Amino acid sequence: MATAAIQNVRDVLAVYPGLADVAVLAHEHESVGQVLVAYVVPGSSGLNLAELHKYVRKQLPGSAVPAAIMVVDAIPVNSAGMAEPHALPAPDLRGVMPYRPPDTPRQEALCTIFAEVLARPRCGVDDNFFPLGGESIDAMLIASRASAIFGQDISMDDLFDAPTVAELDRLLDLMPLG
Repeated sequence: MATAAIQNVRDVLAVYPGLADVAVLAHEHESVGQVLVAYVVPGSSGLNLAELHKYVRKQLPGSAVPAAIMVVDAIPVNSAGMAEPHALPAPDLRGVMPYRPPDTPRQEALCTIFAEVLARPRCGVDDNFFPLGGESIDAMLIASRASAIFGQDISMDDLFDAPTVAELDRLLDLMPLG
């Protein structure tokens, strides 16, 4: 992963109010390759992690949004003043899935909706709404857009029950039209 990309993500996070320190590192994930992980130290006023996720998604293109944001007490540094990756906790990247492209036009449309709403460059059929940073307002937007396109009454709860494109696609097969 390019050093400039990592620095750009760090710069965006560094100006977020409520953070005392930030480090951004590339981690190798067995199924998807390199992903960015942000390590943040909350300031004295505390940190609303959900708000930080929203901020990051608004400020960065989807490909630059960290796969995980880890809250730590301090960023350990080496003698050169650089973050010491081995001294930081391993990120939980279980929700990061390898990309699987859509097989049908409906899956393609759902992948597009997920990517647009969640500010990602692309979403595969196995990408899960929740690890991608999805929240209630995002679920309402996805449900509304999908309902309009497919002529089916999709609710926010449906998306919570079927949080991947593949699961939502299967659910749509069971739902009546209009």
